Amino acid sequence: MEKKADFHSLSRKAKVQYVWDYYKWPIAAAIAALCFVIYLIYHYATYRDPLLNVIMMNCNDSITADSKGFDEFLEACGYDPKQDSVSLTSSLQFSDGEYSTSYNDTQVLTLMLAAGGQDLFFGTGDEYLDYADQGALMDLSTVLSDELLDRYQDHLIYTTEDGAVASYPCAIELTDNAWLHKYNYYDSCYFGILYQNQNLDAALQFADFLLNYND
Repeated sequence: MEKKADFHSLSRKAKVQYVWDYYKWPIAAAIAALCFVIYLIYHYATYRDPLLNVIMMNCNDSITADSKGFDEFLEACGYDPKQDSVSLTSSLQFSDGEYSTSYNDTQVLTLMLAAGGQDLFFGTGDEYLDYADQGALMDLSTVLSDELLDRYQDHLIYTTEDGAVASYPCAIELTDNAWLHKYNYYDSCYFGILYQNQNLDAALQFADFLLNYND
């Protein structure tokens, strides 16, 4: 059996080597744990909630779509994109009449909307209108200006609350929006503000930016 050397009789260099040989894995684990703790502290100390949480359903290219277009909004409204971010979910894809092929995305979207905290909802197709009819979107007549409502009156999408007779505008069909085309998000789509939003002021700022956009 190998006999361990008397630690006190070793030279300084030998002591360092001795400690490393016998304790390198515990030392490495301790360093890794310390780094992880420092990372968590830094993350939570510097983390800021997104200014907006956006869902883009059925966007043109769900793989490469990014929030670059929203950086333009941030800068135009006086925000700093390095400080204020927009969280974009653009991977959800649905095919009209083919619910079975979109089952997972349906589950994800339903859970996201039920949990709340999402602010803006873009999309196309019957699925979008189904969510609108289920009360997922705000009454735009209560938050948008009369001028905007008049300008888009021929493109308003209406729904009713359960048991109600009167309908209200819950979304706008955008058929030729320069911002959507510039960033290749959509050729045309529906746009609405989610009822369970958490950033209404910023959502209204974006709606004004989008609906008045002129590249």
